Amino acid sequence: MKKKPNLLLFSLFWSLVLALGMTLIGFLHQAPVDLRDIEAGGVAWLRVVYLFLGWFGFSMIVMLIGSLLYVGGTWWRSRGRR
Repeated sequence: MKKKPNLLLFSLFWSLVLALGMTLIGFLHQAPVDLRDIEAGGVAWLRVVYLFLGWFGFSMIVMLIGSLLYVGGTWWRSRGRR
């Protein structure tokens, strides 16, 4: 018996990876997102958290839509074989 992939965990994992990567890109000096706190001379962690959560939410929605398309396509193809 073939084990079906857990699409929710798959989506969660790749959403975390994408959100982390996009947040790290925000630290590049050419990036338009300002994550540095000029007054304190450090990193504005609240902005970093908001940026990460925004990217995570966006990528999770995209991954879930892709998962639904995969499940729907699989269901549609299997329905035609009966």
